[in-house]
Amino acid sequence: MSNTNHFINTMDAKRVLIIEDSVAIAKIQKHICKLCGFEADIAISLQEARQLYEKADIPYFVAIVDYALPDANNGEAIDFTIEKHIPSIVMTGMLSNEIRDDILKRPVVDYIPKENRQVYDYLKHLLTQLPENQHIKVLVVDDSLPARMHIVRLLERQYFQVLQAENGEDALIALSQHPDISVVITDQEMPKLSGIELTREIRQKYSIERMVIIGVSGADNNSLSARFIKNGANDYLRKPFCAEEFYCRIFQNITYIKNIRTIRRQANYDYLTDLPNRRYFFTKAEKFMKNTQLNTVCTAIMDIDHFKAVNDTFGHDAGDEALKHVANILASHFDKEFIARFGGEEFCVCFKQDQMEQAHSRLDTFRTDIANSQIRHQKDQICLTISIGLISSRNKNINLLISEADKCLYQAKEAGRNQVVALAIDDNNDDQGED
Repeated sequence: MSNTNHFINTMDAKRVLIIEDSVAIAKIQKHICKLCGFEADIAISLQEARQLYEKADIPYFVAIVDYALPDANNGEAIDFTIEKHIPSIVMTGMLSNEIRDDILKRPVVDYIPKENRQVYDYLKHLLTQLPENQHIKVLVVDDSLPARMHIVRLLERQYFQVLQAENGEDALIALSQHPDISVVITDQEMPKLSGIELTREIRQKYSIERMVIIGVSGADNNSLSARFIKNGANDYLRKPFCAEEFYCRIFQNITYIKNIRTIRRQANYDYLTDLPNRRYFFTKAEKFMKNTQLNTVCTAIMDIDHFKAVNDTFGHDAGDEALKHVANILASHFDKEFIARFGGEEFCVCFKQDQMEQAHSRLDTFRTDIANSQIRHQKDQICLTISIGLISSRNKNINLLISEADKCLYQAKEAGRNQVVALAIDDNNDDQGED
C-alpha cells in the first residue's frame, strides 16, 4: 500500500489562465471563474499566454485552453500549459473525432466540446469541484502496477488525494488506517480478494451513501457490472475506458454523495444557527443514553431571556443575529457534548461525561459569557442574558430528563432570570438535592 503525493504545487492558488481567441467566450469563461471563486487572466494567443505566465506572481490553479489559436492551430497551447505543470481543461469548437483523440492523448484535466450552452454549466461544475477534490481521498486497488498507475495519474490531474493498494487485503488495511476515504476504485481480477469480494467486505462497514465503490475489469464478462452493483458497488467501468468517461463517472458519483449529505444535513440541522435540530438531538441523545456506562447523566435546557423584546425593539433580523450569537458561543463552550437548537429561543445540552458540579460550573461560565457579550446590529448594541435548567439523574430516559430540566428552567425564570437552577433526582424522580 502506498500514498501517492500530488505533483501539483498550486493547492492555494486562486487564479485561472484562460487561453481563448474569442473575446465573447473568454468573457463567459472569466465570469464562470469568478462565480467559482477564481480570478482569471485572459490570453487571446499562445504568445500572450507565455507573457502572462512569466508575469504571474502565483501559480495558476488550472488553465482553460482552446485547441486552435491564431498562432497555435494544433493544440500547441495545451502542450505549453502541460509543460508548465498547469492542469488544463480544453474547450474547443472543433468537434471531429480526430481532434478529440488528439486532445485526450495529452494528460488534460478534461475535454469540453463547445456544442451548446450546457457546456458552460459543466465548466462551472468542474471548476467548483476541483478545489474540493483536494480534500477527497480515493483508494485505487489493482494488482497490476501499470493499470493502477494509469488510474492514479487520471485522478491526480484533478487534484484528488490518491492512495494505492495492490490487493483486497491491503485495501482493507488502508481503509482502517484512513477511514476518511470517500472513493474506492477496485479491479475485479486480484489475488486474495477479488473486487466483488472486496466490495462485499467494505459494504459491511460503509454504506453506499458514505463511500463510493467503482468496480473495473478488463474481463469479457457481461454479468460483471450487475454482480458488482448487486454486491454494493455504486458503478462499474469496463477496461479499457477513456478518460472522458472515467471523469464523468467519478463526478457523477461524488455529486450523488454530496447531494445525500446535503439532504441529511438539511434534515438534521437548524438552517439559521447551523446547530443540530431537536429531532437529531433526540436521535443522538437516545443512542448515547442506551450505550453509556455512566451512573448518572446531566442534561440542560436554556432559554434567551426577554427574547420577544429583542424582536419587538430591534426587529426580527436582530432576533436572528441574537440566536446565531448564542449558538456560536454555545458551540464553542460545548463542542464535545450533544447540543441543539430546540426551537424558538430554546437550546439544549446533553453532557457526555460531566457530573452535576462540573456541568453546573461550565453552564454558569457559558451564562456569564453570554451576559458579558454584545451583539452589534446596525447602530445598536444588544445585550442578552440566558436562563438555564440543569438536571442530573440515574434515569436515562431523555424525555424525562428534558421534562425535568424544563421545570428547572421555569424556576430560573421565576427567580429573576440570568441564572442556572440545577436539580438531582433518582430513578423514582424524587428530589435528591437542589442547587
